[in-house]
Amino acid sequence: MFTIPKILRPYFKSDKRLFGEVSKLIFSLLSEFFSLVAGQELLCACVVSYQSFGEFARFHPHWHVLVLEGGFTKYDRFVYLPIGADEGMLKVWQATILSLFLHKKLIDQARVNMLKDWKHSGFSIESETRLFSKADREALGQYVVRGATCAEKIQYDPASDTVFWTAAPKGFYKGKTETFKGFEFVDQLVAHLPPRRVQLVRRYGVYAGKVRKQWQERPSINRLAPEGWQKRHPDKSLIVQKSPQESEETDQAPDAWSKLRRQSWARLLQKVYEVDPFVCPKCQGSMSVVAIIEDPKELAKIITWAKQQEREHPVAVCARSPPELALAPV
Repeated sequence: MFTIPKILRPYFKSDKRLFGEVSKLIFSLLSEFFSLVAGQELLCACVVSYQSFGEFARFHPHWHVLVLEGGFTKYDRFVYLPIGADEGMLKVWQATILSLFLHKKLIDQARVNMLKDWKHSGFSIESETRLFSKADREALGQYVVRGATCAEKIQYDPASDTVFWTAAPKGFYKGKTETFKGFEFVDQLVAHLPPRRVQLVRRYGVYAGKVRKQWQERPSINRLAPEGWQKRHPDKSLIVQKSPQESEETDQAPDAWSKLRRQSWARLLQKVYEVDPFVCPKCQGSMSVVAIIEDPKELAKIITWAKQQEREHPVAVCARSPPELALAPV
């Protein structure tokens, strides 16, 4: 985990995209460290998750980093290098952040010199946590993407317009309770809302999307990939060419993973554009995918036909009386 001093934290509240540049700097710092120790350039990997809050939603920007200890050479040979955040790495972290702020003209050289003279700089790196089991990885993964609060921690009293926030009993605050007025509570939480379409969790190196597409073609990386990923993406060198009949059967009976991907596609469209692609915009009825047409010529024909129909048969909206319903005999 990477942290910064309190004096620099307000800049991340005023510029909510600044954390992305810091996330990229963290990966560059780790990559240079591993490459320097190995004596050659390595392709490293890390997942950086930015969180702007601490307990009671206090503004406390920090970065949780899941690091692959080591990296891959240009021949895809993995080199294991255990990492430890010593005094040297801490100084590099401090110098990197100060250089970024100085370059963006957020602080001047006098402020940089002042921060360097502090006995306790406020910069810190925690690197003692190790994940050896799947359960530990899942638990930490859920922790680094959690929200600022949850329903179990807060209680609201409408009579006094007061919010009671109780910290976790096993944490640093050991069950301490703080109170907020309703407006103060909302204001405290709004400060942590990220800009629209901004990703707080970013993947770099081997974990980046561009490189993950190559895992299947690189056996040395593919064999070290998670078991679930290997099942969904078998090694291309081991894939046996299927007969045309087998291919047709596979296309006619898509697996569960294909269905799940289509559901995720619809869910992401609804989340980003706030439009459900499976709801008819006219009657609000439920729709389903009948076919997928990718041929540009066929698409052009359909679009031309639709435009022609609009010109020849304009939709006329006129008032009419309700239909006459025959009464059934009793």
